[in-house]
Amino acid sequence: MNKISPEVQTGTIGELLVQLRLLQYGVQAAPPIKDSGNDLIAVRGKTFRATQVKATTGSTYSKANLPDLYNILAVVHLVGNGKVVFLDKSRVFLIPKEDVDGLSTHVDRLEKYKLTKELVDKLFQSSEAT
Repeated sequence: MNKISPEVQTGTIGELLVQLRLLQYGVQAAPPIKDSGNDLIAVRGKTFRATQVKATTGSTYSKANLPDLYNILAVVHLVGNGKVVFLDKSRVFLIPKEDVDGLSTHVDRLEKYKLTKELVDKLFQSSEAT
């Protein structure tokens, strides 16, 4: 088996944590079969959202290499000690694409985007309901 780099490990843990946390609120998320530039496709009812995931163990995250087409940037702040990740202490933030450019890259400044039922309901509101 090929070795997994620390960057790939961090990114994969971030993607899996986003999938789990979204599932808590009735959103199914999975990676596309072919890598078209989006990390996850998230679905609730008839609402689909292309989702980019940026995971970090530090105090900031990177906006580098975001694709042109996506709906949500999920920032995952992983909390851990060495190789141990404390999933219950790790935080997930969901940022609509239109808010990304003007936003700080410090995770402590993302509180308004913390994954909550209310935010998920807003981001996955059916277009039929509007």
